Amino acid sequence: MLFVPAIQEIEAAAYEAWPAAELVVYDGWELRFAHGFSRRGNSVYPAKPSTIDRGLKLEWCSDWFRERALDLVVRQNPATEPGLEEMLEANGFTREGHTHVMVAEIGAAAGSPPSVANVATEDWWTAAADLWEIGPERAMGWRAIIERIAHPAGFGLVRESGRPIAVGLAVAVGSWLGLFEIIVAPGHRREGIGRRFTRSLMDWGAARDARRAFLQVVAENDRAIGMYETLGFEFAYPYWYRRAPAKKEVAPTGATPPSISG
Repeated sequence: MLFVPAIQEIEAAAYEAWPAAELVVYDGWELRFAHGFSRRGNSVYPAKPSTIDRGLKLEWCSDWFRERALDLVVRQNPATEPGLEEMLEANGFTREGHTHVMVAEIGAAAGSPPSVANVATEDWWTAAADLWEIGPERAMGWRAIIERIAHPAGFGLVRESGRPIAVGLAVAVGSWLGLFEIIVAPGHRREGIGRRFTRSLMDWGAARDARRAFLQVVAENDRAIGMYETLGFEFAYPYWYRRAPAKKEVAPTGATPPSISG
């Protein structure tokens, strides 16, 4: 598993690549809102250690999300604030979304990536929404996140007999390449398409001076993990989310909240 500075570097790149509509920084904790689409974009990331009472902070964060009609969700990984995980557990925050982050050296491009474009066409939006089975309402929030990306982005799409069979997104943030939303149609899995398609996204990143790639995969998805390992990806660290219990308040100790930035 990676050391804390490396985890923080990847997390920062991931948030740059998947931007929320709102960002507020409260005593080192980053609160993001993206109209309910994606846990990453609608959660608290405890990026830095607290200088005030954590109970007070959690209460304030809960109110902030309640104003936006969302539950308080805290993103956790081995680099987040020591002792916070135990506190969330003790206060009834349920654990969900256990995910592995995998990283790989990109190396030299294996060839031109004909399946990757520098802009998202309407065909790409439609294919991605169909393969991910995203309904019209959720598609608006998902599309808004992607349209906010301020870094070079590559939009991958593979068709067979006119039908989309694979889609995905690559975002180059400095020397890192983030791979997101990769999916292969169920009827075309175990055919090597996912491996070739992911490699094409990595080649696109190599052409933009990205040296290392990262991606997130559900911890229980052994098939996808095995496929990514054939491309040189290795486990880097886990992350997961803690969701606040319904109508559960975390009592503050009376500390004064700091000013808010962001």
